[in-house]
Amino acid sequence: MTFPFSLVIFDLDGTLVDSAAAIAAAVNRTLEDWKLPRVDDARIVDWIGEGSRQLITYAFRDAGSEADIDAVMPGFLVHYAETALDGDAYDGVVDTLRALHDQGVTLAVCTNKNEEFVRPLLDARGMLPFVDGIAGGNTLPQRKPSGAPLLHLARQTGVAVTEVLMVGDSESDALAAHDAGVALVMVSYGYRKSLDLATTGALAVIDRMPDLLDILRD
Repeated sequence: MTFPFSLVIFDLDGTLVDSAAAIAAAVNRTLEDWKLPRVDDARIVDWIGEGSRQLITYAFRDAGSEADIDAVMPGFLVHYAETALDGDAYDGVVDTLRALHDQGVTLAVCTNKNEEFVRPLLDARGMLPFVDGIAGGNTLPQRKPSGAPLLHLARQTGVAVTEVLMVGDSESDALAAHDAGVALVMVSYGYRKSLDLATTGALAVIDRMPDLLDILRD
């Protein structure tokens, strides 16, 4: 079966890579730097998905700190870099990317993680050879849930919006897809928080990335 889309744009954290423990480690190291109590990983997962600055803002506000986030961010980014390569690819992800690439499908990654952390992680997990475009949280003035990064990747790769599919795990992914006017598939794992996947308007909700290979267009 020929895959029904020409460009697939993947979210990164919670979709391609399970990076929650690595991100939590960076958050907790930063809290310790500021003499604040550590936080359970499960709580930090609820803050993932809106970019590094918002993540650490949530953490410091949760700790009752009124520290200037501009002063916090440099140290946090140091710790983020220390843990950036620690996330593991979810089961079947690399094989799925390879299979799509072999069919001639263009692949891209759109994440709210800063772009400088994205390429090394993709490279470390064997995904980079299959990826044709990357939009990070600091690539454009806009980031998810705006659809602008998705449209940027479509223009960059020369693919019409009608031929684009977004694959993600969170509300920001769903909102970005709808804002850009592109089709959507959601994964049931990842960091969806309290999001009801049945309300996202997705073509499909998949339990494992290899299931993506079997989706059909409406």
